[in-house]
Amino acid sequence: MKISKIYPIFGAAAMIAVLAGCSEEQTLPVGEGKIFLSARVNSDVVVESRAEAEDELAASTQIWISSSEGVVRKYSSMSEVPASGVTLLSGQYTIQAWAGKAAYASFDDRWFEGSESFEITAGDRKSIEVTCKIANVCASVSYDEDLAGLLTDAVMTVGHRGGTLEFEGTDDARRGYFMMPDGITSLDWTLTATADGKAFTKTGVIENVEPAHEYRLNIVSNASKEEIGGAWITIEVDDTMIESEDQVTITTPPAITGYGFDIKTPVAAESGSVGRKSVYVSASSRLTEVQISGLPGIEAFDFVRANAQVIEDLAAKGIMAQVENFDNGAQMMKLIFEDTFLNELPNSDEPYEICIRAKDLGNKVTSAVLTLKISEAPVITTDAPEADSYDSVTLQGQVVKDGLESVGFLYRLKGGDADWQYVAGQAVSGGGFAKGDIYQAVVSAGSYDAEVEYKAVCGTAADPTSFQADVMAVATKPTPQLPNRDMEEWSNTGTKNCIIPVANGGVAFWDCGNHGAITMGKNVTESSSEKRHSGSLSARLKSDFVGVGALGKLASGNICVGEYLKTDGTNGVFGFGRQFNFDGLRPKALRLWVHYTPVAVSHTGKGCTLKKGDMDMAHIFVALFDDTDPDTADGVAPFIVRTNPSKPKYFNRDADWIMAYGEKILTDATPGSSMVELEIPIEYKSGSDARIPQYLTIVCTASKEGDYYTGGSGSTLYVDDFQLVY
Repeated sequence: MKISKIYPIFGAAAMIAVLAGCSEEQTLPVGEGKIFLSARVNSDVVVESRAEAEDELAASTQIWISSSEGVVRKYSSMSEVPASGVTLLSGQYTIQAWAGKAAYASFDDRWFEGSESFEITAGDRKSIEVTCKIANVCASVSYDEDLAGLLTDAVMTVGHRGGTLEFEGTDDARRGYFMMPDGITSLDWTLTATADGKAFTKTGVIENVEPAHEYRLNIVSNASKEEIGGAWITIEVDDTMIESEDQVTITTPPAITGYGFDIKTPVAAESGSVGRKSVYVSASSRLTEVQISGLPGIEAFDFVRANAQVIEDLAAKGIMAQVENFDNGAQMMKLIFEDTFLNELPNSDEPYEICIRAKDLGNKVTSAVLTLKISEAPVITTDAPEADSYDSVTLQGQVVKDGLESVGFLYRLKGGDADWQYVAGQAVSGGGFAKGDIYQAVVSAGSYDAEVEYKAVCGTAADPTSFQADVMAVATKPTPQLPNRDMEEWSNTGTKNCIIPVANGGVAFWDCGNHGAITMGKNVTESSSEKRHSGSLSARLKSDFVGVGALGKLASGNICVGEYLKTDGTNGVFGFGRQFNFDGLRPKALRLWVHYTPVAVSHTGKGCTLKKGDMDMAHIFVALFDDTDPDTADGVAPFIVRTNPSKPKYFNRDADWIMAYGEKILTDATPGSSMVELEIPIEYKSGSDARIPQYLTIVCTASKEGDYYTGGSGSTLYVDDFQLVY
């Protein structure tokens, strides 16, 4: 580390910067060093929009830092990596990085992996870049030019048990990306086509496939061409390493931090007593812009590009900068606002806001505001710490003047007209309430998922609220809620166009019966923008007959917390339920938004109670349990439903392992054209007071007796915005 006069980079700024001296240093604890992390993704295709690609990859990048004792740091996205650097004890380390979207089979989703080993010694400050290379097994298809003109309806299907891709036609030049399930080392392929009016099929296997390799299936004709059809078709497989076509560098944006104070918290003081303030701007690459605006009486300027005269004028007023360079390109600028400048600012009813905007060599931008509340106010309201309780919050204020007799807060639930309540404040660091001290109070919010508004107050013992500061708000810790509860995440599995309610490459929580219905060419559950409560999508569950003539059944549009396991003939096998962390809480209701349009029952099946002509009904239920069905083998799912009439197994709300249940049967159409709010109480069984749920399932179906293939073809249920109410 060194303080540098970098004339080409900062021009005259560096010459003035070194005059400021170093009254504060960002020192490291003994035996520790610091690294600045970035990742480079070697893309196999040319990136069209670099900014979009970088943002997408940065959000998906996971980084683990390990020592000989195991993982010491985990980051689930680049936004979690501290831009000011990661502090580590001296020693040997390995970084592992993953980026992209993992999917068993996709034409779009790609997965990248990389690792880098390094050593940290005491006092080190260095940049570490880990390179991620494609980790998919890839496949593509090409047809001999002469042969392509002889084939029609050509489809090459490539994949494994986890998923397949269909290359359609003889000019499909797409590259397919595969993640391999455990124990699977081969890709299966099937070619179906028509030649001279005759359909044929050829199959084969690509053995011992490897990541970062592309297996190109070349379809060529035999020289003899004595037979028509597959006999004169040969499939040749080329195995090539995938080369990088483009590179996307992922870095953290610059970090802006206060020295000895939180820059997100206003600095409160009276005029003449603000004191010196320093702000650090840290970046993993060279800073190309550090713009300051909002300084009273001073026009906005850029410390990187400012000329010598501007720098000299600023220094005379008490505003200076220093630049520090670290190994491998990391850089830091210290901004200094001397007391000779800040103490001259007069008291004001409005806060002073000094805006700092930093940009680095990778065009990453960060902004921060240094807020100065300079007034005669004895106390100010400050941002409260993030709540760690579901039903209480911590209020926070700051003392601005010495000699206060009483400090506290007024608070109430936000959004109502309740009276303000008073609570005394407690000093955070003990002792009295001197100027600059932070004080807090913990209060009950009265309910879960609540927001409390509050204001710092002070006064005398007889009148503790004679002075009241600004109003701010703080929310309780959010209660546990369901993944994808807003129905915004959907994907196509790539297997026969089956649509499921989960993001591409995401971890499934919901599922539906489309896996069975799509075998007959239909998705009965889909996303919809036609009716929704919030966001852009809802789930549309539409019952429909799937099949041809008498060969088919009614499939009820449905969605479920669970997993579709397999298709048994023309019947489904569904695993109901998922493990869910309730964090010791017990929900009292399920709230959601619905719209239902039933039609008359058009199809019936064995075991049903409805008959043709009866009006169809929708069914929504929620069940909580702290154990699994003892008949469920190998922990495949908490409970398994089988719709095969010869060996049926249906959900039983009265089973011993079910501890709570709630349901709503919609017997009529919902009013109007918009979605309506529905709240389903959850009733706990007698004797379950001490039981905390570990699993839950939620099932919504457009036809109540859909398990028996009974309902009206056309009955439609929209559902959106599920919420567990505690």
